[in-house]
Amino acid sequence: MRTSNPASNEELLGAAADFLVQNKFNLKALIRAILESKTYQRSCLVVPGNGDETRFYSHYYPRRLMAEVLLDAVSQVTGVPTEFKQILYPGADRKPTTFYPKGTRAIQLYDSAVDSYFLKTFGRNQRRITCECERTDEPSMIQVLHINNGNTINGKLQSKEGRIEQLIKSKTAPEKLIEEVYLSALTRFPTESESQRLAQLLIETPEAEKRIVIEDIFWAIISSREFIFNH
Repeated sequence: MRTSNPASNEELLGAAADFLVQNKFNLKALIRAILESKTYQRSCLVVPGNGDETRFYSHYYPRRLMAEVLLDAVSQVTGVPTEFKQILYPGADRKPTTFYPKGTRAIQLYDSAVDSYFLKTFGRNQRRITCECERTDEPSMIQVLHINNGNTINGKLQSKEGRIEQLIKSKTAPEKLIEEVYLSALTRFPTESESQRLAQLLIETPEAEKRIVIEDIFWAIISSREFIFNH
């Protein structure tokens, strides 16, 4: 905030400053007012005339979930928490040691001295300098390959301690299973078409191959734009 970098809307900035003063510098009150605004709640769908606009928030700009949030989301949907290892005592061997208790979320990690290929691949801030500019949300082929073939998502899907194993053991009905996947991953019910097609696929699948198909359904949703991007 400086004279060489003027606000794009001086009146709005002034109104926000006055609101903060009136509420005795209560940041929660300011954040609540922003979250309740029509501007913040706008859809990412564009209308004629604002498709190329990228500065004044005429619509929401979809963006990929940052590395830690994406990993936590995958862990939550699959029901398999990530175990983080950290180099506690740098030395000749520099072997990662389990430091964080199982169930720790990536967003709760104290620093970047955690051995995580997924977080590194998806642009986690390495904290080598005091600047958030180290973080990147640029897409890369490495990210695509890791989603397709990496052991992070696939390992969680194949785990005998995860959500898929629970659904299979409980003999969940196909329609209910599809509903469970969509609610846990996308926080919405499947459309009638999605539900019918996927349920029919499960019904027609031989029992011996059912787990592979369920894993594929989970993977397809987790790797979708609807899941990976914040809309």
